Amino acid sequence: MKKTLLLLLVTVALAGATLAQNNGTVTGKVLDATTMEPAPFVNVILVGTNLGDATDIEGNFEITNAPPGSYQVRASAIGYQSETKTDVIVSNARPVELEFRLGETTVELSEVTVTSDYFSSAPTEVNSVRTLGYEELRRSPGGFEDVVRAVAVLPGVAQADAGRNDLVVRGGAPSENLYLVDGVPVPNINHFGTQGATGGPTSYVNLDFVENVSFSTGGFPVVYGDKLSSTLRVDLREGRKDRWGGKATIAATQFGLNLEGPVGEKASVLFSIRRSYLDFIFKAADFGFVPEYYDLFLKATYEPSPKNKFSFFTVGAYDVVNFFNDTEEQKLDNWRILGTDQTQYFAAFTWRRLLDGGFVNTSVSRVYTDYDSRQDSFDVAIFRNQSLEVERTLKTELVYQFMEFSETHVGGSVTLARADNRIYFPSAFVTTFG
Repeated sequence: MKKTLLLLLVTVALAGATLAQNNGTVTGKVLDATTMEPAPFVNVILVGTNLGDATDIEGNFEITNAPPGSYQVRASAIGYQSETKTDVIVSNARPVELEFRLGETTVELSEVTVTSDYFSSAPTEVNSVRTLGYEELRRSPGGFEDVVRAVAVLPGVAQADAGRNDLVVRGGAPSENLYLVDGVPVPNINHFGTQGATGGPTSYVNLDFVENVSFSTGGFPVVYGDKLSSTLRVDLREGRKDRWGGKATIAATQFGLNLEGPVGEKASVLFSIRRSYLDFIFKAADFGFVPEYYDLFLKATYEPSPKNKFSFFTVGAYDVVNFFNDTEEQKLDNWRILGTDQTQYFAAFTWRRLLDGGFVNTSVSRVYTDYDSRQDSFDVAIFRNQSLEVERTLKTELVYQFMEFSETHVGGSVTLARADNRIYFPSAFVTTFG
């Protein structure tokens, strides 16, 4: 009898330990939306459960033993507007990391005001703005885990071609859109991008490393410059801080490897590399031309103190079209094809310094795009376009709260741009244009 009871207790203990190991963890940080200072003593709960935690003095929270599933996570505190993040997928593969930025609010004791806290908004973006989290982007119908395609289904947005990311927003041209990745203006974030516009077949920004996307179709604040149609702001997340992990993926057109993890106690790294495999299929099917593309992502974050935070990231893409003119039929087909080789990357180093009542962001960035387009007719060149576009930008932004419930945004940037365009036509080329 004693042996049976002991065996039963051991079995129950092992079952409980296994169940705990299969549960997930939700971690993150809560910040003041104006000053970016950590917000202590904020209640963070999984809606519909009895699981939750309160932030510590540095604004961190950790909710453990959450059964795998989809949750709503709510952050609330007296004096702040509460915010709820939906579609938070918890699993035992890695901890979920969230960041809340709560805005201040008045406390009314004489009346009750009911407001929605499911949609966050910035004070400088008052209308025509839609913010999508990672899970919304991943599950977007027809999005194919592409940040540009995910917003193509929103109201007022259309695609010039079904198979490309050329966005037509409220009747504007694809060249009138603005892309910002972690605050860096980028001319194009698509493989085989269109020179002078913002389109391409597929985006080279890895969705696995995207925290959220903010898409605005009008009423832009002055910080976005003079773009006419839309702005697409992509915010990248930081690497996990508990341990190293990664995953290998095989998608419809590409395969790749993701890695992320901590470097010491105050730094983290994200890395990915991807390659298309359509060239294997095209070549096996005896196509005369084969497109190939590669992309690389790296982000490192270092926080030496609560007041200072440094980050560096770079995203690059290499696209090439290979021609196989082994037969006369292939030569005949290929002379109608415009081959485009592209090398593009952007990189930025950012320093965020917290002040008493605000913060300063200072960044140095470089955007590089090299176009090499060609078209041949039976080994005779009939068109060449070799263009190089480089931008180096120094930008500083100050956000400060001089008085309660008000914000002041001041900033400036200096850009050094270089453009080198070489277009070649043969002397015998004839055109109908005068």
